[in-house]
Amino acid sequence: MRPAWSVILLTTLIGAGQGLFLALFAAELAGLGGSTLFVPGAAVSLALLGAGLVASFFHLGRPERAWRSAAMWRSSWLSREVIVLPAFMAAVLAWGAAHALGEPTLALGVAGAVLPLALFVCTGMIYACLPFLQEWRTPLTVVNFTLLGSASGLSAAAALAAHLHAPLA
Repeated sequence: MRPAWSVILLTTLIGAGQGLFLALFAAELAGLGGSTLFVPGAAVSLALLGAGLVASFFHLGRPERAWRSAAMWRSSWLSREVIVLPAFMAAVLAWGAAHALGEPTLALGVAGAVLPLALFVCTGMIYACLPFLQEWRTPLTVVNFTLLGSASGLSAAAALAAHLHAPLA
């Protein structure tokens, strides 16, 4: 299999953005960090997610029809991914804004934590359902996407913490 660079960038950047948010929310639940880490962290997560979204347009055959990709959400994992990604981006934005305003809520963080997990499932199932990739036709594909995205996000969180909030690092 030789995937297009845009697909590699899409999955890597979005996975890192998901993992970064999950790491930031875990730090918040543990009482670590603060707005000096969470607000820039949310911005970096959004930047990664946005860059992945931009990369996705480069592997569309007809970009003007991109809006149609969400139409088959009942049967298509790609359609579900297209719906969950902007919802997750909105949750990260709301979570970061709440921290910037000094009024974080647990509900925003929980919503933000559920959506990347759903996004990992959607992304993993896109590849797990491809009949011509027998090596990927396994439930472990979703686990693999979740673990790799979480690991890259945790690495980004550690780098951010080392730069912005040294005691946490």
